[in-house]
Amino acid sequence: MSRKKVAIIGAGAAGLTAIKACLEEGLEPVCFERHDDIGGMWYYTDDIRPGQGAACYRSVVTNTSKEMVCFSDFPFPKDDPVYLPGKTVQRYLRDYAMNFGLLPYIHLKTKVVNVAPAGSYAEDGRWTVQTVTESPTDSVPSTQIDVFDAVIVCNG
Repeated sequence: MSRKKVAIIGAGAAGLTAIKACLEEGLEPVCFERHDDIGGMWYYTDDIRPGQGAACYRSVVTNTSKEMVCFSDFPFPKDDPVYLPGKTVQRYLRDYAMNFGLLPYIHLKTKVVNVAPAGSYAEDGRWTVQTVTESPTDSVPSTQIDVFDAVIVCNG
């Protein structure tokens, strides 16, 4: 029997932990992130990104201590400040993804444009997910429709 395939929308904190949980349960995660890097709202850039929702600003600092915001299986480094600048949180999320081998499961610059029950939904509960991916070499983005056993929405 093949592994169940799970679509994960968003590669911020919730998306990264969803990928890890899927892997731990023997599922096949496929994560779609519409921007060019992981981190969700913690991914800061001076550039204005089309469709950007929530985002931190350059000088943001958490108002909760690093001990309270870290993942239980991945503490912040001891030399990080107690209250974290946004760039430190972004680095932490990248380190988390690298530590647990999550990056290969993430499709960057890929926007989910539609999620709908598959034609066979009544029998198997599967979903269709339509994505649009920016091409680094072609000005025309590619559109793809895939079928998944489950969908986890982690877009903030």
